Amino acid sequence: MPENTLLPLDADTIRTAYDSVLWAPRLPTGAELDTLKQQLQGHVQLLVPDVQDLAPRMRGEMRRLTVHVLVRAFQLLEEYADGTPACDAFDLATMARALLTLYQHPGPLGKPTGAEEIAEEIRRRLCGACREPIADGEPYERRTFDSDSSDGIHGYVHTELCVERPPLLAPVPPQGLCP
Repeated sequence: MPENTLLPLDADTIRTAYDSVLWAPRLPTGAELDTLKQQLQGHVQLLVPDVQDLAPRMRGEMRRLTVHVLVRAFQLLEEYADGTPACDAFDLATMARALLTLYQHPGPLGKPTGAEEIAEEIRRRLCGACREPIADGEPYERRTFDSDSSDGIHGYVHTELCVERPPLLAPVPPQGLCP
């Protein structure tokens, strides 16, 4: 994850990039779409450290929301770790918009508290099957989980079977023959 930069934040450029995805009648294709994704990824990478620095000074629901957004931002950036634009442009645009909004409108700020706990929560991985933390070095897989509220929620599961899972096929007892 990049360190905080001393570069000035150009909110208008970020807003233009995410608006070109969120409000476009059609997305570009091919190399143009990849370039747009890389630009949005750069905006997310630029905003994450600054929003993470603000989070300990936030209070209440803004703080909880910020931690939630930062967790997902780290997941999106992890998907880009190999350098290929694997993420959906809409996901990146939504994340850039959320981070910019939190950066520009953090709510009332107080004295920083709990920065270490926030950093730990942001980088923590929970298994979507057993809800237990996945320790550093423990094998895991990235998964997309079905959800009533979304096409899929991105998360992690232990590589080893961690909970009893129902069998995919259930045995059917023999049925009597019809006369």
